Amino acid sequence: MKEAINWHKRSNSESQIRRCTFANQLGGKDAMLPSELAKTIYLGDRAFKSLTIDGSESRIVIQIDEISRVRDPSGKWNYYNDENIVDGLLVFSEVRSILFEPTGPIPNDYIDYLEAELLPDGFYRFRVSAGSVNELSQSTDVLITMDAKRFHLEDPTKPGFVIES
Repeated sequence: MKEAINWHKRSNSESQIRRCTFANQLGGKDAMLPSELAKTIYLGDRAFKSLTIDGSESRIVIQIDEISRVRDPSGKWNYYNDENIVDGLLVFSEVRSILFEPTGPIPNDYIDYLEAELLPDGFYRFRVSAGSVNELSQSTDVLITMDAKRFHLEDPTKPGFVIES
């Protein structure tokens, strides 16, 4: 069964909604809550490529070498590759804070996990753990913690469209 993918075309200050219509296993929902969307993303054996901070837009973008989706009701990936996004983007909007632990190492290796939890004030706390390998081949786990209101995926082959389900 094909999955529903909702796309929203974003232009600087205005949004135009466009939908790709597929059989909707998601029960007719448009955009998922950020915490639910995070559960549908598989990043195992995937590499952290870049992180961009856009302070004027309160936006953080993390590029991953390939993003897969978890669509099995069991919550397991099960090697589902129909919606893979090569060089996919994790986009966090309305970001109020970011923290790197430890400070110093730059993430440049495999992703350990992505998780999201709702905070009492309506923001979500996102945690992304990724490895950092230095010139001596020493590895350090880096935890990136962000508080943001919104989260979506973007496919660089479809500029301006966001995936929220």
